[in-house]
Amino acid sequence: ACMACKRSGVQIPSAPHNNMKEFLFETKELILSQGTIAVLAIVQIRIVAKSLGPESYGIIGVYLGIIGLCFRFLSSRNSDLVLINYKNYDGNFLRSSIIFELCMGLFSVFLSLILLIITSNYELLDVKSIPNYLLLFIFSRVFLNLLEVFKGTFTYMGDMQTYSVVESIVSILRFVLVVFFILQNPTIENFFIALSLHNILTGLIVFFVLIISNKNKNKKTSFKEYIEISKNNFFKIRTDQAVGLIPTQLDVVVIGLLTDFYSAGIYRVARKLVEPVNYIVVAFSPWMLNKINEDGKFNFRKLTFNILIPISVGIILMYVILGKDILIFIAGSDYISSYNPLLILLMGYIVYLLFFWTRHYLFLNDLITQHTIGRLIYLLIFIALSFLLIDSLKFNGIAISIASGMICQKLFEIYVYFKTKRTQ
Repeated sequence: ACMACKRSGVQIPSAPHNNMKEFLFETKELILSQGTIAVLAIVQIRIVAKSLGPESYGIIGVYLGIIGLCFRFLSSRNSDLVLINYKNYDGNFLRSSIIFELCMGLFSVFLSLILLIITSNYELLDVKSIPNYLLLFIFSRVFLNLLEVFKGTFTYMGDMQTYSVVESIVSILRFVLVVFFILQNPTIENFFIALSLHNILTGLIVFFVLIISNKNKNKKTSFKEYIEISKNNFFKIRTDQAVGLIPTQLDVVVIGLLTDFYSAGIYRVARKLVEPVNYIVVAFSPWMLNKINEDGKFNFRKLTFNILIPISVGIILMYVILGKDILIFIAGSDYISSYNPLLILLMGYIVYLLFFWTRHYLFLNDLITQHTIGRLIYLLIFIALSFLLIDSLKFNGIAISIASGMICQKLFEIYVYFKTKRTQ
């Protein structure tokens, strides 16, 4: 019967465990890389959160949220811009893409300074002027933009091994610097000095890797030409990212400014402990982009049922059964209030994991505007529920608004996916 199936051209479905085995083999470097990053991040939480306490940890979250908003507004997902430029054009634009990202970084510095000056003038932060260590961090953050060029280049090349090794190295570097400075003297200043050194060294490492791996023999693309070929997709990606940035970057800021820094610290620990789910998405994303780029008929149903659902069930069971013990072990009993927002956020993150591929499908099928609409739905739900729930539920209210927004965004993207498939 099996021979007959083969001769007739009928595709015999692979067993779920075979799909999982093949998937793990193809993504092993990415999983190892992101697994290393996740473990280091959790250990870092244990050291930093315990050493600084909820209030200082909340203040750090507010600063990072404001500065992160400005940089991600102009540079987040510019790796997709680099990837699509490689896909559509033959020129050698490495030099121009690096200059472009550095320019975006300098514009982000300007936005960060304006936003911090406004918040300090209105006494929303407990500072009268921007501290020197924050200025150092803001300017050093420009170098981190080079990661976008690196990610786009190596995703296009399909070189997941180099991609994973570099990501692991820069994560280990960040961990070592932060832990060293915090153990020397647990202050907010030392935390940001460590991050500043990490940003500069990461930029230098990535620049070196890009230069030595550039084997492109095509004619060099001038900066002006690069702007011309990039502008349409750049504005599409920027619109998409801008809509999604507010809930992802400002949740801790909203809690810190509208309630207190202690609550911001409690919520930030909850979000940090659920972020390993996002590391899984980050691990799979370059592989997913490469697969869709090579195979326009990739089987997303098989991916979801045979791989993503079993992974999600395992994650849910771990958090529900061991969540409180993990929380106390990593952050300490001071953060036990983080357990409820952690479980609420987990619901949103699990739905995001199950359907993470919708974003990549829409992007590579020139439907990024639909993803933007999905993010707009997320934003509106976040704003509406935050205002309704923050007074009564504080950080739990923000967690509900984030999880609800994520779920609604992904439901919309699934609707668009099936609608698009029906018309093809």
